[in-house]
Amino acid sequence: MIVALMAGSSFGQKYGADSVKCIENLSLYKDYYKQKMYNDAYKYWKVAYDICPASSEKMYVDGVALLKRREGKAKTEAQKAAIVDSIITVYDRRKENFGSNKGRVDGRKGTDLLRYKSDQPELPFAVLESAVNEGGNFAEAGTIASYMSAAVLMARAEKKTPEDVVKIFGQLTEILAFNIAKYEGKRTQEYYVQAQESVNDLASPYLSCEVLVKMAEEGYEKNKADATWMERTADILDKKNCTDAPIFFTIAKEMHASNPSSVSAEKMGIMSLKNKEFGAAESFFQQAIDLAQDETKKADYYIELAEAQRSAGKFGQARTNARKAASLKGGWGLPYLMIGDMIASSSSCGGEDACAQKAIYWLAVDYYNKAKSIDPSVAGKANGKIATYAKYFPTQEDCFFGGTKAGDTVNIGCWIGESTKARF
Repeated sequence: MIVALMAGSSFGQKYGADSVKCIENLSLYKDYYKQKMYNDAYKYWKVAYDICPASSEKMYVDGVALLKRREGKAKTEAQKAAIVDSIITVYDRRKENFGSNKGRVDGRKGTDLLRYKSDQPELPFAVLESAVNEGGNFAEAGTIASYMSAAVLMARAEKKTPEDVVKIFGQLTEILAFNIAKYEGKRTQEYYVQAQESVNDLASPYLSCEVLVKMAEEGYEKNKADATWMERTADILDKKNCTDAPIFFTIAKEMHASNPSSVSAEKMGIMSLKNKEFGAAESFFQQAIDLAQDETKKADYYIELAEAQRSAGKFGQARTNARKAASLKGGWGLPYLMIGDMIASSSSCGGEDACAQKAIYWLAVDYYNKAKSIDPSVAGKANGKIATYAKYFPTQEDCFFGGTKAGDTVNIGCWIGESTKARF
């Protein structure tokens, strides 16, 4: 008897006082929705939405879609405004009845607020800020792009400072990097790559070295004891190629002196590389690798170590470490671009005749093709390099006297010690 009462109570909470009417209207709206008869679907959806709001979370997703269609066909601004208010209310009622996805729901709510109320940027900004903070690394790609857009609108309205925009950019870049690596090879990765491109474009006006260096200089004294501020500021200066600024050196030295870490060792390595102190740079990047706990960060440090070795002419060691970087961060094309570049600059390794000398460009292009095949974000760079070096491929005339034919394996010596296939 008790079990039956509990079951009846649960059923009533889900389907409301008039469960028959609720289920009937849910079924009717879904049928019409599937048939794309949206006006009829809306009529029955509204009844279910009003009398049994806890019956179906999918009902809220469909409700937003139905209301957006109605907003698009509304004839007056007053009608449009009323429907937009209804859309926002649907999101809020969804959270009241199904609260487990609050961050995701707020992300979509904030994105719609940005779409419909961009003239009041504080509204979408507050919701999107909450969504990103709530979701963290689980924030959706669309939410991240919308949050950056809202932050820029707030800055234009002088309701946020350029420094605020930079902080948000840093936060979002970390979340995007996590998800791009997480969804390697999956379609979802494309969404995060697109979001990263959007975030970069939106934040770009606020990320000039002039702006970043000024903010770093003004904030240094009051924030130098804040490890998070120091790391974030050094990272942004590094990513925007502002490492020639004295403030970058100051921050790097202070970080490494007060609290040696993988991050501070990396920044010292960057500083040493800028000063062409290649031995010191190698040492600091190796320290960063040894101290790093995160595999993705360790991959970044390996590629920086490889860059220091490449700059010192140690191509063989640089290739080894570039490969280590690639093994730690799947779907990353940069290491293969670097190896291709080193091969392309090593014409003396090709051999004595024209065919052998130019064969290195076949191999370099093999690496560029590998880079873009696993990492869509470097396709533009890879294609540019392919177009450049394909011009130097050996011709059939070059290879005629040596007897090399299309499809033959061509061995390349020197530090390279690899082979490629001849193609004309």
